[in-house]
Amino acid sequence: MNATCPRGVYQLLLAPCLAMSFTGPINANSDYDFLKIHPAAVTIFQHENLPNLALTNAHSLKYVKMYTAYGKVHTAAMLGRGMYYFPIYERHLSAQQMPLELKYLSMVESELRTDVESPSGAVGLWQFMSPTARHYGLRQNDWRDERRDPEAATLAAVRYLKDLYIEFGNWELALGAYNCGSGRMRGAIRRAKSTDFTLVRKHLPVQTQSYLAKFYAAAYISNFFEDYQISPKIPMALSGGTSTIEVKEVNSFAQLSRICHLPISKIKRLNPQYTQGVWPNGAEGIWMVLPEEPARRYLAHFNRMPQRIDILPEDAFANQDSEFLPVTEPYRILNSRLMDLGGRQPAKEQGQEARRYYSKYFLRGEA
Repeated sequence: MNATCPRGVYQLLLAPCLAMSFTGPINANSDYDFLKIHPAAVTIFQHENLPNLALTNAHSLKYVKMYTAYGKVHTAAMLGRGMYYFPIYERHLSAQQMPLELKYLSMVESELRTDVESPSGAVGLWQFMSPTARHYGLRQNDWRDERRDPEAATLAAVRYLKDLYIEFGNWELALGAYNCGSGRMRGAIRRAKSTDFTLVRKHLPVQTQSYLAKFYAAAYISNFFEDYQISPKIPMALSGGTSTIEVKEVNSFAQLSRICHLPISKIKRLNPQYTQGVWPNGAEGIWMVLPEEPARRYLAHFNRMPQRIDILPEDAFANQDSEFLPVTEPYRILNSRLMDLGGRQPAKEQGQEARRYYSKYFLRGEA
């Protein structure tokens, strides 16, 4: 993985502060090493201790200064992107019983930008190289690069981190290996004749030697940005609720834009994996993240969801033994393909002449 900040922004900002000391308070519990906790024992690292590790690590202080003094504008933008991407990260980390604080690693890798490509060819939020990406199932072709897909790339990154932890049995070594590769980490361990990261560190590439320091600093600023009068600035394209829908009927952002009344730039920002904005006719597995209203508009355009759904009053559910209610006037739904329980299972039907039944849990919501 690539640890170089995109476009050299932070390297330039960092130069004036390398010779300066950090003057903030130091209240960390230095006896607590969060990296020694096994993810099977807890689901997250100790929240109050991880950020403060930056204040007890001499290498981290310069990066803390970078985030809080010389790079405030860039930090605010990065934290704003985190408001959109962190919930995605946390969902995948939780599903794999991995520490949630691993989400900060993506800040070090890419500043939470999907468009970043390193000189070595690492791409996306988690900076996957092509061979590693393919090994973890990320598809790459002329029109799609799932290294840029927030969902797919995060799942792959979590699985990769889990495999590295299983291999090395130590989070310091696992995180370092994420940056430089497991082969280089194994070589450094052989030369150091130890698995103690403090001894292994000097045998690692220069970027990897500072990798954990950057990770601590990213965790620190994510928790204490308010202390430095920094306000996260979430991009307009990433603000508001979204829905994920399967797109079967069109093959370009331009067609999707006309149907959804949505700028192509916003579609591209939410779906950066479709690198050309077009895909082959009939291609399977084309999923799009769209704002909620445009997503409903698309589905309604192709008659794939109810165009109108009447919300039943509470008394309509009184004395009902079943979860399912007959659809009768005035609670008629204008689509025979109405899906049950939020759109996952077909509504129950009992023959052509029989009454159709739909889940009250779906009926009580909006289409």
